[in-house]
Amino acid sequence: METIHKQEELIFKEYQALLGNNSEISPDGLHYLGDFYYTNDCWGRDCGDEEEKWYQYCNRKRGLVVLTKELNDEKAWDIREEHARKNGVEEPTPSNHIFYRNLRRWVYALLNMDNKGNIPNFPDIEIAQECFETKPWVRVNLKKVPGGSSIDNGLLALYVDKFRSLLQKQLVIYKDASIYLDCTRRCGIDLLRELYPDIKAFGDGDDEWIYFSEKHHFIIVNSYHPSYPVSGGEEAYYNRMRNAIHSFFQEYPNFL
Repeated sequence: METIHKQEELIFKEYQALLGNNSEISPDGLHYLGDFYYTNDCWGRDCGDEEEKWYQYCNRKRGLVVLTKELNDEKAWDIREEHARKNGVEEPTPSNHIFYRNLRRWVYALLNMDNKGNIPNFPDIEIAQECFETKPWVRVNLKKVPGGSSIDNGLLALYVDKFRSLLQKQLVIYKDASIYLDCTRRCGIDLLRELYPDIKAFGDGDDEWIYFSEKHHFIIVNSYHPSYPVSGGEEAYYNRMRNAIHSFFQEYPNFL
C-alpha cells in the first residue's frame, strides 16, 4: 500500500493539472514531525515518523483532521511543514498570531480528550505548542491556492465544486480519523456527508456545534475559523467548545 504522503502527492499532481499553470497549489495533509530547520529567517520542517504516529492515534480513536478554507498567504508553501513558530527569531518561539493561538489550542484539546468527552482546561501557549509540534494531525484546505488575508465564501464554493472529487479522494486517505474540526462554515461537513451520508447534527438548531456518524464512529466539531475574533474572547470560546463536546458524550457515552 502506498504511503499517506505518496497518496497526497498524487492528488496534488492531479489538482495542479486541473488548475493549470497560472497558479501554484499549497500542499497540505498529514503534518510533518521530522527535524526542524531555520534558514533565511524562516522555520521549516522535514518529514518524519508522522505516518506511524498517525496510525497509533487512529487506533486510539484520536485521529484528527482539521478542515480550513485556504492558506492566508501570497506565496504557496507546503503547510505540512506548519510549525506555529515565529519566523525571524532563531530561538524557537511560539507565534502569537490569532490563527495559531486558536488552532494550537483546539488541536491540543481534541487530541487530549478522554473517553468521556472531557477536554483539558484552557492551556498555556507552551503546552499547546508542544502538542502542535509533536503529535500527529492532518490539515486540509478546501481551496489549495493561496489567497492573501481572506476569502469570499462564494469563491470558496466555486473551488470546492471544481475540485470536489479530488478533495473527497484526499479525505478518504484519512478515513481512519475519529475527530474532524471543520472551520469552513460547514463546507467541510457537506463534503464529508457526501462520503458518509448518515452524518447528522447533535441538537435541534441550524448551526450545531457537533455532527456525528454512528455508522463510522466519528464526530465533527463545527467551529469558527481560527482567525475569527470570537465573541467573549478566546478562552470563553474554548470553553464553549469544551462544553459542547462534553454534552455530546453525556448523550453518547463511550462513542469513540
